[in-house]
Amino acid sequence: MIAFLERNYTVVNVNGDGEVCSVTSAWRSSDLAEAFREDHAVLGRGLHEVSEHLRAGNDQAAKARGERIDREAGAHIAFEEQFFYPALRRMLGDAEVDGLYNEHREGLSVIKALAQLPEGAGLTEADRRALLQASESTEIHVAECGELFGVMGRIPSEEQKALYGELLALREESPRWTEFAARTKNN
Repeated sequence: MIAFLERNYTVVNVNGDGEVCSVTSAWRSSDLAEAFREDHAVLGRGLHEVSEHLRAGNDQAAKARGERIDREAGAHIAFEEQFFYPALRRMLGDAEVDGLYNEHREGLSVIKALAQLPEGAGLTEADRRALLQASESTEIHVAECGELFGVMGRIPSEEQKALYGELLALREESPRWTEFAARTKNN
């Protein structure tokens, strides 16, 4: 017998006499986890492309890609910082969650620096190296966020539903990353 309750499931093994032999409960991917994966794929791909453009010395292409990240990732960043990271504090502790916020600030610094680059202008080699290092570091943050899926599974399903609702509302609002950061003074 298998009972599916939303995204959590229970497997009950019954022997030939109808007696329960074992019960196994597990967490299945939720709508929140799926949305999280989608967002991280977009952000990770975007940061990788920024890094590739910086490596190639194509500063204007990096600027253009940074502009897209600013638009595409704003809702997700706002969700993480306003709702998801506070929920993680009780499980991961202050030091770990504070580190996640710091990694966002590093990524934001790349987006802001590229946005300030005048049309047709190029970066100095030192600035390009610094931005590349920050972009690559933020790529690592995005990749390592996959480890948070296990923690996400420990959040009660009702709370996950509420978090998912907040993410959908932010997607509808569609703030830019830079706009969200300016509103929250997280810059």
